[in-house]
Amino acid sequence: MKKVLTAQAEAEKIRRIGEAEAGSIEAIGKAEAEKMRLKAEAYQHYGEAAKTALVLEALPKIAGKVAAPLAQTNEIVILSGDGSRVTGEVNRLLAELPVSVNALTGVDLMKIPFLQKMTNPQA
Repeated sequence: MKKVLTAQAEAEKIRRIGEAEAGSIEAIGKAEAEKMRLKAEAYQHYGEAAKTALVLEALPKIAGKVAAPLAQTNEIVILSGDGSRVTGEVNRLLAELPVSVNALTGVDLMKIPFLQKMTNPQA
């Protein structure tokens, strides 16, 4: 009988701990959802400036994902027979960056109006 009571007490303890953890997770989820809702509301209210702020806030995360493979690189060597072409090569690499970011993260930088304006003033 004592073993049964001990097992029941242990089961009740586990159930209560589970309920407490579930309540905590639910509260965190609700707080994060409210935070996102308030951010979305603020971005709608402030228009283009808010969208720019959102892009600028996300860029470090994107850069981190893009740069992660480079963390294992000791050096990058750009070969060029003519030293003046190095700048052109670097520019070409930078022009290909949006495609690389999209492939690595799924984020299409060229669909962000702020960046479209920076890369194509006629847009």
